[in-house]
Amino acid sequence: MKRRIVAAMSSVSSMLVYFIASWTPAQACSSNVDAGASGPTAQASLEYTLKIQSPASQEVRVSVRLTGLEPKQEPVSWNMQQRFAFIRLPEPLLEGPVRATAGTQPIDCEHRSPFNWSVPSAGARTMRLDYVVPLTHRTIEAVKERDAYEYPYVTDDHGFLVSPTLFLFPENVTVGEMRVRFILPDGWQIVAPWRRLGEHEFDPGEPDSLLNDLIAIGAWHIHPLRIGHFEGTIAFAPGQEALERTAVDMIRRIVEYELELFGGQVENRYAFLFARPDGKGLAGSPKKHSVTLCVEPRLVPAAGTHLGHLIAHEFYHTWASALFAMPDELRWLNEGITDYYAYLVPARLGLNTWEQFARTLGDKMQQCAANPLRGKRSLADAGGEEFFNETNAYNLVYDGGLLTGAWLDMAIRRGEGGKTLDDLMRALVNDPRWLTDGTAPTLEDFLATAGRFADPATCATLRRLVTQPYDLDPVKAFGGVGITIRREVGPPEMDLMANLDGTHVIDLSRSGLAFRLGVRPGDRFVEVNGQAVSTPDEVHKAWRRPAERRIQATLDRLGKTIEIDEPVPLIERFTVPSEPWRLAADR
Repeated sequence: MKRRIVAAMSSVSSMLVYFIASWTPAQACSSNVDAGASGPTAQASLEYTLKIQSPASQEVRVSVRLTGLEPKQEPVSWNMQQRFAFIRLPEPLLEGPVRATAGTQPIDCEHRSPFNWSVPSAGARTMRLDYVVPLTHRTIEAVKERDAYEYPYVTDDHGFLVSPTLFLFPENVTVGEMRVRFILPDGWQIVAPWRRLGEHEFDPGEPDSLLNDLIAIGAWHIHPLRIGHFEGTIAFAPGQEALERTAVDMIRRIVEYELELFGGQVENRYAFLFARPDGKGLAGSPKKHSVTLCVEPRLVPAAGTHLGHLIAHEFYHTWASALFAMPDELRWLNEGITDYYAYLVPARLGLNTWEQFARTLGDKMQQCAANPLRGKRSLADAGGEEFFNETNAYNLVYDGGLLTGAWLDMAIRRGEGGKTLDDLMRALVNDPRWLTDGTAPTLEDFLATAGRFADPATCATLRRLVTQPYDLDPVKAFGGVGITIRREVGPPEMDLMANLDGTHVIDLSRSGLAFRLGVRPGDRFVEVNGQAVSTPDEVHKAWRRPAERRIQATLDRLGKTIEIDEPVPLIERFTVPSEPWRLAADR
C-alpha cells in the first residue's frame, strides 16, 4: 500500500500524527502470479525454517520444503507478497538469489518478475528453496521516512518479523498443512499469533495468516489477554515501560467492549505488538491475527486520548476482515465508519470525554468543507486507486465516511424500534452469506441492509451522500435529525501545526494551513512574516502573526528558495453539541 497520513492532532507547539494503514488480509495477500499461471494441481505440505544465527548478521536464513508434489506437477509458481504496507517496495529485499532443489538435484529457478519465481519439479515429489532476507528494511530511505513501523528489524536482544517480507508461497499448489520452525539465539522467546506445535514450532493454519502476520522474538515484555474464548497477547519491545503502564488496561477495555459490539467472536487469537518506535507520531497497521502499533517516545505522556482512538480503530478492523475483503466502493465504510467507532468507543468507555468527541466531529466537518474534492468526487469513487495516491481522496474517504456514519447513526436512532448504527453494522457484517459462499457485501448490499433500519427518506439521502459527489452540509443534514450545528466563517487557527528541529520541518499536519500553503517536511524556514528566524519558538510565534492579513515565508528546500505569499483564507468552523451522543450512550 502507498502511504498517506490519515489525521493529525496538534497543540500549540507539538503534533501527533496517525499513520493508520488499514486493509484486509485478502488485499494484503493478493496474488502476483502471471495471468497465464494455471490453477491448483496438487495436495502438498509446507515446512518453513527461519534461522537467525546471530543478531549481528542482520538477516534471516529461510528454508522452505514443499512435499507431496504430483509426478507430473507443472513448474511451481512461488510468490512473495507486495501489497502489505503503505510503502510498496519495487522488489523484495533479498540477499543473493533464491536457490532451488527438486528431490536431491539443484534446479534452475527462473525469476519471472520481481515478486515471482518459477521452479520445475523435474518429476520429484519434494522441492526445497533457500534464500536470505536481510532485516535492513528500515534503513531504506522511503521506508525510513514514513513507514518504518511496518517493517522488520533485529537488535542484540530482540527482533520484529513481518511475515510478508519472509515467506515465498506456492500459488499453483494446493497446500494442506503448514509448519513454521524458528532457530534463534539461546533464550529468545517467540510471540506468534498462530497455534503452537512445540517450543519453537507453529501452525499458521491458513495462507492468509502465514503471509500477513507479525512475530515478536527475543526480550519482549508480554501480557496475556483472555476475554471469553478470545486469547490475545500484548507485547512491548524493550524500553517502553511508560507506554506499557498506559496501554495494557486500555487495550483490555477496548477489546472487551468491541467484542461485545461485534455480536460474535471474530478471531480466537490475536497479538498487539508495540515494536521499537522508529516512526513519528502514533501509527498502527492491522494484519490477519496481529497488529503493529507505534508510539513515538516523546508523545507517550500525552498519548492517552489518541492511543485509545488508534487501538479502537485497528481492532475494529478485525471484525469485517476476519470474514471478507471489503470492496473499494465500501472503503468509506471500512475506514470512515471504523474511524467513527474509533472515537465513539473510547468516549463510551470514559477514556476520553464527550466534549472531545464533539470537537472531533466539528474538526472533521471543517476538513471536509475545505477538501478540494468536495462536490467533485463521491465517497464510493474516492475509495478506488486514487485513495492510495491522492491525499485529498484519502481524507475524503476517512472524514466523509466518518460524518456519514455519525449522521446515519442519529438518523436511525430517531426512528421507531430503538435501532442504532450498531445494529445495522451487525446485520451487515455478520450476514451468513459472507461465510457460506465466500462473497463480500457490495454497496447495494449495504444500502439494502440500511433499508431495514432507516426510513425511505434517510436511505435516499444516504445513497446520494455515497454515490454522488460528496457535498454534505452539516448544518442541514444534522439539523434534519434534530441536532443543531453552529457554523461560523472566519480566519483559520494560526498555529503552524508542525514539529521542528531548529527551523527544519520534521513533520506537519496535512489538515493545517501551513501544508495547504505549500510547506512540506524537510523544508527549512529562513524568514516568516518579515522576521528572520533561527529557533522553533521564533518560527511558531512569527507564523501566528501575519502582516496585513497575508502569510509570507521564505523556505529553503534542498538548496532551492521557496517563497510563500498568500492571503489568510477564510474557513468554515462547526460547533457540535456533545449531548445527543452522550444521551444516546446512556440509553
